[in-house]
Amino acid sequence: MQGKRNIVLITIDSLRADHCSFMGYYRKTTPTIDKMARTGLYFENAIAASVPTMPSMMACFTGEYTLNNAFDFTAENWRKEIASRKTLAQVLQRKGYETVAFHTNPGLSSYYGFNKGFNYFHDFLKDEMIVALTTDSTIKRRFLSIKKILKRESDCMPWEKYYGQIIQRVKELRKLRTPYFLWVLLLDTHTPYYPPRDFRKWSRANFFSLTWQFYRMGKRIGEPKVRNNLINAYDDCILYVDKFIEKISHDLEDDDPIFIIHADHGDGFGEHCFYSHNTPMLYEELIHVPLVIYNADVKGKVEEPVSLLGLAPTILELIGEENEFPSESFLHGGGDWVISKVFDGSKWKIAVRTKEWKFITGQKEKDELYYLKEDPYEQENVINEHPDLAKEMRRIVEIHVKQETEKRRIRERISRLNVRAADNG
Repeated sequence: MQGKRNIVLITIDSLRADHCSFMGYYRKTTPTIDKMARTGLYFENAIAASVPTMPSMMACFTGEYTLNNAFDFTAENWRKEIASRKTLAQVLQRKGYETVAFHTNPGLSSYYGFNKGFNYFHDFLKDEMIVALTTDSTIKRRFLSIKKILKRESDCMPWEKYYGQIIQRVKELRKLRTPYFLWVLLLDTHTPYYPPRDFRKWSRANFFSLTWQFYRMGKRIGEPKVRNNLINAYDDCILYVDKFIEKISHDLEDDDPIFIIHADHGDGFGEHCFYSHNTPMLYEELIHVPLVIYNADVKGKVEEPVSLLGLAPTILELIGEENEFPSESFLHGGGDWVISKVFDGSKWKIAVRTKEWKFITGQKEKDELYYLKEDPYEQENVINEHPDLAKEMRRIVEIHVKQETEKRRIRERISRLNVRAADNG
């Protein structure tokens, strides 16, 4: 057991790939991650399996797409789905790892069952945050949101407030002389983009101005000044998160862990008439995410698309274990295409992403096709100019839907058989 490598998985909420300097962004937003990418392995076309956080991270931890509505905050539905699946933390725990999690995202809390398989799971959850997630009252939800922003608590808590707890827990793990799996999700890059004063390299707006612009941004998409202010603050938040990675990689150096750094999804800045990620769309600003593996025996760059569905099997391969998940590791390169999808109300929106092309169906009345090499922001739908390609893309979607439907039927049959066996036992 002593030969097992420690693993640190860092999820950066709402970080889009094209705002990372190692991915070509014009600002130096990610100096630490840049160094990790240069000496480790990074992926130019890593694609989130879904949006927003809950279905995306469900896919990361189980290797399967979620069946839940993207913005369904019914705890029973998520608990039921997680209970029916094998999770990464559960597998690692069975293999002798101490599994530990720190994050402040209420949607990934123990309330929804995301603590499955973790020996220690600190989500800083308060009852009022459950109210904020589940209430139908816009006024109550807005009040609780403003309160947490002002107090810098719950999901508005900066990482420096709980960093000491992470390090203390790691010190306790060292005494156990067993390998550990540490998952940290950072919400500092999530709206309302309020970077600490020492990290305001590009933003100048004060707290109240930024908060007001955040709540008004949906109605002010066409105003360049508002957009620029928000982007400046967002980039400063990325710089702040990069500092966390610099600090923890230094403080855990003696443990020699493998680092995996990724985002659950990105954020919109008006490219398609929405900000943040509260609109269940599959454009690049939401599904194209950074992905870096550092301090493992893997180096270089993967240009072909990979899906974050492969995160769990990749981690198992990194520590020399056999895959136990339905998806595949992406250590050996990407594929010709990957699928990203979101269940929105009563219908699926599905995207087929290749290295240079993107097909989306179910998102608008008309299917969409974009040539990303020349149109990276997906502004010109060229589906009429390439009917044969569009036909092939639709065929990929049809095959995917058929396969997923069959998987669901098999799972339901197995579930019924297990229930019968339990009743008879």
